[in-house]
Amino acid sequence: MRFSAPIPENDVGRLATLREYAILDTAPERSYDDVTALAAYLCDTPFSTITLVDHERQWFKSELGFGTNQTGRSDGFCACAMVEPRTLIVEDALLDPRFAENPFVLGGPRIRFYAGAPLIAPNGHILGTVCVFDIKPRVLSHAQISALEALARQVMTLLEARLQLAHNEKTAAALMQSEKIAAVGRVASSMAHEINNPLEAVTNLLYLARVVSQDAQQQQWLDQAELELRRIAIIANQTLRFHKQSSRPQPITCLSLFSTTLNLYEARLKNAGITVEKRKRANQPVECFEGDVRQVLSNLVTNAVDAMPCGGRLLVRSREGRHWRTDRKGLVLTIADTGTGIDHATQRRMFDAFFTTKGINASGLGLWISADIMQRHSGTISIRSSRGSGTVVLLFLPFAETKLKDCP
Repeated sequence: MRFSAPIPENDVGRLATLREYAILDTAPERSYDDVTALAAYLCDTPFSTITLVDHERQWFKSELGFGTNQTGRSDGFCACAMVEPRTLIVEDALLDPRFAENPFVLGGPRIRFYAGAPLIAPNGHILGTVCVFDIKPRVLSHAQISALEALARQVMTLLEARLQLAHNEKTAAALMQSEKIAAVGRVASSMAHEINNPLEAVTNLLYLARVVSQDAQQQQWLDQAELELRRIAIIANQTLRFHKQSSRPQPITCLSLFSTTLNLYEARLKNAGITVEKRKRANQPVECFEGDVRQVLSNLVTNAVDAMPCGGRLLVRSREGRHWRTDRKGLVLTIADTGTGIDHATQRRMFDAFFTTKGINASGLGLWISADIMQRHSGTISIRSSRGSGTVVLLFLPFAETKLKDCP
């Protein structure tokens, strides 16, 4: 029976560490090619590779003389070096029961000698090797082995530098987004204040017009105008909350959260031919920043309406449940639609700030803000969708540790 490379007990964690470096399947780089060239020169071998051992393959970041960039893991020499953090040396493969029947020994390139120094990550996981091999048996000196191990440490230095660079780029991008968000917040706050002032003046004028008007039709129009102004005021206040946080959380029921949000969009839902189906199964209130959670629900309802331009069904449901990861009890809110759905590419980016599929008139901040609000409430937001099959959004808000009294 042919020998197969052993799988380390910590292979799942090892593979996770390997993927953090985002090095697999990247293009050749001179700094790594210099290492393989130097390894082959110092050990006087025709072949050298920088090998990273993936789930089912050995992938070569750099190779000299071998002529391929990957091989299977089970037959790999380097995969056998994943078990112990020391250099693996095979002086004559035909005399080693692990490799005597190996296809790379019996067939091309007919390996007889192998030496691989492990690439050891800071957390102790072995990612691969810097290795040299030859078509004839040989023995390395202590100086050559030490040099090979030094080159392996140099490769890890390159990988750590790559990881740090990626971290710095992400940090810079996050800072840039934070600056954009702060700027948008200041603009939103200023606009909300500027809008509220003329709104108050127009509302007063409508009151005076209602007092002097005796015509029933005019009274109806004035009532409708005042209703629309109230809607604008609500939107302005929601915009203001984008920049200003509430002072402290308050207990509120799911019925209050849903009813206020749906009332705001009642006319739009009706005009769009959307039927609302409600199912309430939760009675215990949650302690939250009411305005913020309503902002999340408002954004989700708006997205659902946009996804159903030809009408459809909007399902809003509540129930008590437990978080799958923490097992903590809480309120589960569901907002589902029968709309166009979301493709997989969009789903991967839909929580990114400023990402939008709605054109230049949309900010691309709705879901990003919603996710941040849920996180600050120790809650979660998750979305399941597929193109043409509608979208289901699940919100989880944990109950307070001490049960609150029912809202009046």
